[in-house]
Amino acid sequence: MMFKEMLALMLVGTAAALSLSLTEPPAYSQTAVNADAREMSDFTDRVATYVALHKKLSASLPKVPEKATPEQIHAHQIALEKLLTAARSTAKKGDVFGPAMTAVVRKLLLPVFNGPGGDDIRKAIHDEPHPVQPVVNKRYPDEVPLSTMPPDVLKMLPKLEDTLEYRFIGRHLILLDVPAHLIVDVIDNAMPA
Repeated sequence: MMFKEMLALMLVGTAAALSLSLTEPPAYSQTAVNADAREMSDFTDRVATYVALHKKLSASLPKVPEKATPEQIHAHQIALEKLLTAARSTAKKGDVFGPAMTAVVRKLLLPVFNGPGGDDIRKAIHDEPHPVQPVVNKRYPDEVPLSTMPPDVLKMLPKLEDTLEYRFIGRHLILLDVPAHLIVDVIDNAMPA
């Protein structure tokens, strides 16, 4: 083979390799992204299971009148909370979030709180110390205002069904059942120090 032919073959091989490396991300990053996406999907399934339980138990209660008094609304909320806590009597931290999703959430929120504007986001969310201790399957006190949830935080987290919200208690992220005012799950120290 002549020198020119060998050089041409080497250039074609190098170009092909370079083309392949530019079009395909490294395997490790694709694996990490796929693992995070899979865990978010699993989390969404666990949330759907909880919401189905919520709807089933809520449907078993008498309907709140269209022009309900605050007392009637509160009584319905308490009745729903009692049904949910009884149905989830063995609930524990991580049942809905899960350990892998806990790690994903911490990883997603790290640049939000440690990046530009992170201090302002922290200040908008809470005052330290928070008067509530986050306990799974316990009622969030009516007299304690809920934290603000800035859009920068919410856009990093999977969307929830209408009955659930993310909220912070200090640095801890909770999953709150709004109609029952019930803490469904907790991620300790989801907000970096």
